[in-house]
Amino acid sequence: MTEPTFHYSIFIKRAVTGLILGGLAGAVQLWLFKRDLMHLWASISAGVVYMVAWVTFTDWLKLAGGKIILGGVSGLLAAIVWWSIAVPADNAFIQAAVAGTCFGAAFAWSDQRRT
Repeated sequence: MTEPTFHYSIFIKRAVTGLILGGLAGAVQLWLFKRDLMHLWASISAGVVYMVAWVTFTDWLKLAGGKIILGGVSGLLAAIVWWSIAVPADNAFIQAAVAGTCFGAAFAWSDQRRT
């Protein structure tokens, strides 16, 4: 039997990591900035979306562009999810998109340096 090139355990580990990091970010928004509960759910969802998209783009689909650029794209997707759940009525889409792209690329850069 041949060994598959993509292991689903990486996928699950990153999804759980995104769940934990999103939960922490949501807790900070909830308690320190006095946001409502939707910000917690939005952060948890965005964390999972970021990690799953990043693993899908880099490890499963093996898209070209480097992990940092793909991390930025994953952050943009996560920001869209966060914005659509937390503040769809506000005009905060541009801020969420820029922040998601920057933080996604920064996380991918730090993870690339670690390995």
